[in-house]
Amino acid sequence: MFEILPDSNPDLLAIRVSGRLTKADYARLNPWLDEQLAQHPRPALLVDMRDFHGWDGPGAMLDDARFGVAHRNDLRRIAMVGDRAWQSWLATLFAPFMGAELRYFDHEQIDEAWAWARDRVRAAP
Repeated sequence: MFEILPDSNPDLLAIRVSGRLTKADYARLNPWLDEQLAQHPRPALLVDMRDFHGWDGPGAMLDDARFGVAHRNDLRRIAMVGDRAWQSWLATLFAPFMGAELRYFDHEQIDEAWAWARDRVRAAP
């Protein structure tokens, strides 16, 4: 499931994903994201993936990929916060295909992720 975090604002969209995401989750999330991106050019995105266990079937994973491709140039930077090695690997795999800076943060670096997404800290080399 997904949750829009209360710290979301026009410059920084923040969501939490947990459990296993379904096609129904994307049917609710994608219209909100589309609306935000239409109204606010190139915001940052913070995705808190602590307690995220993957997708409920290939349809949900394809919805995720479709959104990423469709909006790859619409975000300024993406901070992914997770607690599993495969999440870090996934961020590394997709970073070259995104028009935004994408950085993975371990769950213990949540404050650093927020600061980086808000542009308060320069990206590490």
